[in-house]
Amino acid sequence: MTELGQRLKEARNDKGLSIEEVQSITKIQKRYLHAIEEGNYELLPGNFYTRAFIKNYAEAVGLGGEELLEEYASEIPKASTDVPENLPPRKMRRPTSPSKTASKWSSVFPSVLVVLVLVGVAAIIWFVVQNGDEKTNQTATTNQVEEQVSSDENSSNAPSSDEVSNSEKPEEPADQPKEEAKDQSSDEEENSEEKPEEEPEEEPEPEMAIKKVDGNSSSSTYELSNTDKYEVKLEAKGGSWVALTGASDKRYVYKSLKKGEKVTHDLTSESSASLRLGSSPNVSVFVNGEKIDIPTEPVVQNVTLNFKKSE
Repeated sequence: MTELGQRLKEARNDKGLSIEEVQSITKIQKRYLHAIEEGNYELLPGNFYTRAFIKNYAEAVGLGGEELLEEYASEIPKASTDVPENLPPRKMRRPTSPSKTASKWSSVFPSVLVVLVLVGVAAIIWFVVQNGDEKTNQTATTNQVEEQVSSDENSSNAPSSDEVSNSEKPEEPADQPKEEAKDQSSDEEENSEEKPEEEPEEEPEPEMAIKKVDGNSSSSTYELSNTDKYEVKLEAKGGSWVALTGASDKRYVYKSLKKGEKVTHDLTSESSASLRLGSSPNVSVFVNGEKIDIPTEPVVQNVTLNFKKSE
C-alpha cells in the first residue's frame, strides 16, 4: 500500500464511510477504489482517469483533491501521456441549397400576389358599403330627433295636470311638522338600538419557525415549531448518497440521488428525523417549503430535524 493510498483509507475510516458508500458518492467502481488504496494504478483505465478518480475520492472523504495531486505528483501517473481513444466521428451538416429555395419562392410569388390584390379589392368594397350605411342611419336619426324636439315644445306650452291639482288642494294644517319630528326621533332611537356590539379582534396565530439549535462542522440540529405539518423535500444538484430516517426507524430515503432528482416525504407522524448527506454541496433541503442552510465543509453532513407541533 502506497503512502497516498494509506492516507485516503485513513480519511475514509475517520469519516465512518465504507467502500460501498464512497462508491455511491463518487460513482467509481469498488475495484478501482481498492486499486487506488493499494497503489495498483495499472488496474485503472489510463492515467487520465487515474488522476480524476484520486481527486474525486479525496474530495468525498474531506481532503483537497488538487492539493493531494500536487503533493504526490511523483507517485501518481501524469495525464499528459493519455489521449482519449475511440472518439465518435463528428457529423458534417450539408449546407442548404439556396437555389432550391429561390426557385420555390419564384413559383409561389405570383399566386400570393393575386391573393393580396383580391383581398385589397374586397376591403375597399366593404369600406364603401359601410360608409353608405352610416350616412343613411345618421340622416334617419337626425329626423327623429327633430320630431321629438317639436313634440316636446308643444307639450311644454300646455299646463300639466299636476299643476292644476296642486292649485286646487287646500293648505295642510300647521301641526304636520311636529308629527314629522316625532317620527324622525323614534326612527333614530330604533337605529341606535339595532347597532350590534363590536366584537374583540382575534390575536394572530404564531408563524411557523425553523431554527438551528445545535451543531458543529459535520452535524447540525434544527427545530421546526408553530405548525402541524412536517414535510421534507430533497433536490439533487449533483450526485449524492442520501439517507432519511424517522424517529420510528422508518427509512424514507436510502439511496443515491442523481442530478435533477427530487423527493418529497410527509413526516407529520414523526417527532424527529435524521438526515445523512454523502455530498452536502449537491443537495438542497427544504422543510415545509423553506430552505435550510446546511454546511458544505466537510462534504459528509449529519442533520437532525426535530418537530415541535403547535399547541
